[in-house]
Amino acid sequence: MKSYSVRSAAFRSYTVIIALLLSLSFQAKAITLNFQGLDGTVISFATNSTFGFTSTNGYQFSISSVQGGLGDSVGLNGFLSPGGPFTIGPITTNGGLQSASVTGTSTLHITDKGTNDLTGTINWISIATISVAGVLDLSGQVNLSGITYPVGTNSDLTTLAAAGSASDVVTFQFVPAKDLTTLSTQGGQTSYSGSITAVPEPSTMVLALAGIFAFLSIRHRK
Repeated sequence: MKSYSVRSAAFRSYTVIIALLLSLSFQAKAITLNFQGLDGTVISFATNSTFGFTSTNGYQFSISSVQGGLGDSVGLNGFLSPGGPFTIGPITTNGGLQSASVTGTSTLHITDKGTNDLTGTINWISIATISVAGVLDLSGQVNLSGITYPVGTNSDLTTLAAAGSASDVVTFQFVPAKDLTTLSTQGGQTSYSGSITAVPEPSTMVLALAGIFAFLSIRHRK
């Protein structure tokens, strides 16, 4: 009974340690940059089932708030190059919800105060509308990859780049409502906002798990 109690206590101890280390590894990469479209910037839908992001001042959006970081990226501006066109695929209707796949690739830029750019490849995956609301990549899948920030010193951008990939979600609305079919055939334009959430690279989790097992092995030998 004593041996069982010791093993049980050790198991509980290891479980707590694993949970703590995994929590710390996730927290190290858990950062979200929220953004707003700048004045003069719109997401514009054409009558040929394409859309793009256009701006009158070069930059298209600004970081408005941050979760999980220092917040030193707030106020930094960014843009997509090119801003489009991105193509809307066949539309599926489910009640009031319309959705479709999206094709097209662009490079996302966020410029720090030292004029150094964080960059990443953006691949929009899907678009959906319901009532007055619209969203790009509602599911939050990874659509921003190859994030790099080689010479900048902004803490938030460094954390985002360290993750290597992210989920970029964009929301917009039309009042009165316009569904995807209408936007694809009649066009329209509106302002937008969204968020970029870091997604740890698989190698990050592999290293974290390797560290956990190494730690447990040392504890076991002792």
